[in-house]
Amino acid sequence: MKARLKILMVNKYYFLKGGSERCLFDLKALLESNDHKVIPFAMADRQNVESEYDSYFVDSINYDFDSKLEKLLNAPKIFGRMTYSLHAKRKIEALLSKEKFDVAHLHMIDHQISPSILHSLKKFNVPVVQTVHQYKAVCPNYRMYIPQKGEICERCLSGNYFNAVKQRCHKESLIASAMIAAETTIHKWMKIYKNYIDTFIVPSKFMGLKLAQGGIPEEKIKLIYHFIETKNYPFSLEHEDYFVYLGRLSEEKGLFTLLKAVEKLPEAKLKIIGDGPLRGSLEKFSDERDLKNVEFLGKMLGDDLKKAVSKAMFVVIPSEWYENSPMVIYESFAMGKPLIGAKTGGITELIRHKVDGLLYEMGNVEELRDCIDYMITHKEQIPKFGEAGRARVVSEFNPESHYQQIMNIYDLLIPGSDTNGSVKISERSEPVFT
Repeated sequence: MKARLKILMVNKYYFLKGGSERCLFDLKALLESNDHKVIPFAMADRQNVESEYDSYFVDSINYDFDSKLEKLLNAPKIFGRMTYSLHAKRKIEALLSKEKFDVAHLHMIDHQISPSILHSLKKFNVPVVQTVHQYKAVCPNYRMYIPQKGEICERCLSGNYFNAVKQRCHKESLIASAMIAAETTIHKWMKIYKNYIDTFIVPSKFMGLKLAQGGIPEEKIKLIYHFIETKNYPFSLEHEDYFVYLGRLSEEKGLFTLLKAVEKLPEAKLKIIGDGPLRGSLEKFSDERDLKNVEFLGKMLGDDLKKAVSKAMFVVIPSEWYENSPMVIYESFAMGKPLIGAKTGGITELIRHKVDGLLYEMGNVEELRDCIDYMITHKEQIPKFGEAGRARVVSEFNPESHYQQIMNIYDLLIPGSDTNGSVKISERSEPVFT
């Protein structure tokens, strides 16, 4: 069957690096299952999923150097690549000359690809949609978080991106922070995100509000939550006597708060799944306090990960930054697992307090401890919460609804398009601003 649309799917990584790539590959599969042709554009990498179009991918670039001298010597090359890559323009224009696309759907393009490709897409009259996974359009370090201070930061929402230099918010480096501040300032002057992306799809209202505060036009921002294919996740309301954290082990994830919370709950058995720069410090903290109820399992993937989560009582997300719309919430609900989450970012849009999980004030050790204690002392609530979470992803965050919402966005941008017939009002993307 001939594909109804030819879609260019753009992301700097074309392998399963994190939640953003999970969204990309899930969306690609969903579109292809509905007879659309999806062609990727990414950065060359040995880990990439095989593609017949990989000859068009941009060359790999390394941003990590061992010495300060190497960093200084490579700074001009790096700055040019991340700010406005002529190489990326040439590569994508070669692909655009070969294939005629109905729409380009972008994910993450910063640094490895750069927004230079937006000018090329405009040149070839290709409408552009971007699913926004991070705050890069309004924050130079993309997280709105200063790692060395352990604090959320909104200074750059004013448009003065040189706050990033003052705070050294990128790699705690003056040079690196100056580069991303200059990069974001240039992009603002060019109005490259504001004028050359037709629609920004945000997976949380919170993300949409921050984009608007940072200068992205409200009328271009559309809310579509992520989706989950529940048949790919084992559903179980039964559990063993432990709970889990799964994700990156880094400063903004609130893991020291979590360890402090379980310190006085020896009966609360925590399994930490994942790896990252903070692992050594977390293990040291745990050893020094003799936390026998905490186990570090390291990175897990595939069936092993799903098995570990499906046997847990619940999942905890103690984040201390502006989470967008964490896939771990969708995945946990799909497996019938309640969640305890910090009140930050888009987490509060997904977890309903005492319906499918519990919420606590971000960074509050005592409140988190109380939530964990509630779960382990009211185990009769766990399957009720789990069923409610599962029911929500089945009814609200299913592939069919997501597909209809995505098609509605495409229809509005593609001249004369009617790719999927009429779309019910209830299936249209939700407004962020009311």
